[in-house]
Amino acid sequence: MNTKINSLFLVGMITTSILATQFTFAAGEEGTIEANRLANRKEYKDMKRSMHNIQLDKERIVNYKAELKADRKADKVIETHTNKKELRKAKADLRRDKKYLRIDERDLAADQWTAIAVQRHEKKAVTKQLRHAKCQLKKDLRKGNASAFKKDAATVQALYDKREVEKQQTVALKEDVYDFFALLDQEIEEVV
Repeated sequence: MNTKINSLFLVGMITTSILATQFTFAAGEEGTIEANRLANRKEYKDMKRSMHNIQLDKERIVNYKAELKADRKADKVIETHTNKKELRKAKADLRRDKKYLRIDERDLAADQWTAIAVQRHEKKAVTKQLRHAKCQLKKDLRKGNASAFKKDAATVQALYDKREVEKQQTVALKEDVYDFFALLDQEIEEVV
């Protein structure tokens, strides 16, 4: 009897996981985080795997609790003992998967903040180039060199434009990260 329940449980889990993955891929191009960004990032894939494992662990716990209750009512000592062991293992797996999820989230956040720091560094590099170009422009003005002055004035203007683009990219990257983690937190809350 117990082997029939276990095999039915296993078939149900496999069917559920297949359907869940099909719906996840079919769900969408628009509304999911995967379609928007970080779909190929290792940490994000690990997070999705951990979230899926958490769902499976929760289902296992519910099923083992039901089996344990049924075995206790039927006074099946050996099956009750086995179900207790499996229940403890499922709970340990749940704790492990939740820890992995937190670690992957921290790694992903660290990667995002590193990308923002790199963008900020690029903006500082452009500002440094602009400062040197302004000095060169002032030298050309003092010397009265008109052709070099025009050339350096164009360089200064191009660097001003580049600095503004870098500023806008930094702001956009920060906003994107904040939006992404807000969506990610919602997705994690649904699972955990």
